[in-house]
Amino acid sequence: MSSTTPHHDAEDPPKLQLKDGKLMATFNPRQLNVIWGRDPRYWKMPEKSSGGPAELLQVCWLEVSGSVPIRSASIGTKFRITFQVSFKSDAFGWNNCPVYVMAKFGKKGKYTWTKISLRTDNSQPTNILPPDGLEIVTKEATTPNVNDTIYFGLYEVWSGKWKGGLELKDATVEQINNTQ
Repeated sequence: MSSTTPHHDAEDPPKLQLKDGKLMATFNPRQLNVIWGRDPRYWKMPEKSSGGPAELLQVCWLEVSGSVPIRSASIGTKFRITFQVSFKSDAFGWNNCPVYVMAKFGKKGKYTWTKISLRTDNSQPTNILPPDGLEIVTKEATTPNVNDTIYFGLYEVWSGKWKGGLELKDATVEQINNTQ
């Protein structure tokens, strides 16, 4: 079925998997929601199963998001969210243009966020967060299913500046404390 929306909807997003005693999910670009991702004027999405990055050609509204069910996580479980990106040599519009990585538990949850200033001299894939990443912790739910899904994203929607030349390799949600 063909879609008429200019936005790319996540295809077959991963589930959390247990690896070395911790829960983890890595999203390739096609497994994320990308605003304007289906419009070739703004994004060049990788071919299915190519493993390549998504290339941001130009946008003034950067919004890349995803979600992952975490029903098996106990209260107090900490998760780190990271996005791995690099810049092409012709990247533009990123100076004085901070991006935000945001995450929350449940659709009605309150966002935790961090502001990052990107450097366009990163031609190698790099995690764009501070060394410890954005961390969120499951809390005791006051209503059922409030902590059942992590919603996360990479955003720059406030400056109105055009920017381009970003390559998005992947996003990761990983548990950072031991299972109990």
